[in-house]
Amino acid sequence: MTSEPFDVPVLPVDLLLDLGSVLPGRPDAGKEALRALDALRPLAAWCTTAVLSGGFQHATNDMLELGELHEEPRADWHMWHEVRASGCGYLPGLAYGDYVVQPATALSQGQGGGPPPWGLLRYTIDDWFVLCRVPNGGPDRTAGIRAAARRIRDLPEFRGASAGAGETWLRDCADGPLTTGEGTGQAPDWLRAGNIQHMTYVVRCLRQG
Repeated sequence: MTSEPFDVPVLPVDLLLDLGSVLPGRPDAGKEALRALDALRPLAAWCTTAVLSGGFQHATNDMLELGELHEEPRADWHMWHEVRASGCGYLPGLAYGDYVVQPATALSQGQGGGPPPWGLLRYTIDDWFVLCRVPNGGPDRTAGIRAAARRIRDLPEFRGASAGAGETWLRDCADGPLTTGEGTGQAPDWLRAGNIQHMTYVVRCLRQG
């Protein structure tokens, strides 16, 4: 009796190259990505190849003054443009991915016990992440959050409420009354608005090439 070989189907496999945090102190991240892609691409007939990285800085008290806008360079976005400008033959099949407006380490951090004393309003422009630290309690909470939203709304780069749900939330928060905190949100709302505006903007930029 002879045994016949099993007919094993070949399944499409995706390659996700996760570079983790790509901050200004890592200027060679683009070269790292290209070296890794050069080594990994020949190993299989990948269905999709994506480069994933995070450029949002971990925010601290020392880094941010309450109520003031702060800018951090989008080093991950610059890395992606370096990869795209390399001229490699696999570029047409290369996809983009990022960690949105949280540090790349955020997924590995546990949840704390109770609301944080402060939070962040976030906005993404061409070369920068714009951050503003807001109070999450106290008598000045409503005024502080609305003032931060107004500072972002008044940026020359603000894309207007029609750009997406993230911009709409910022506009509505900025224009809300100081007599009530309705519409100022909590930390999950600030993160959601930041993620939505970021994803909407990045998708638009990618479509434009």
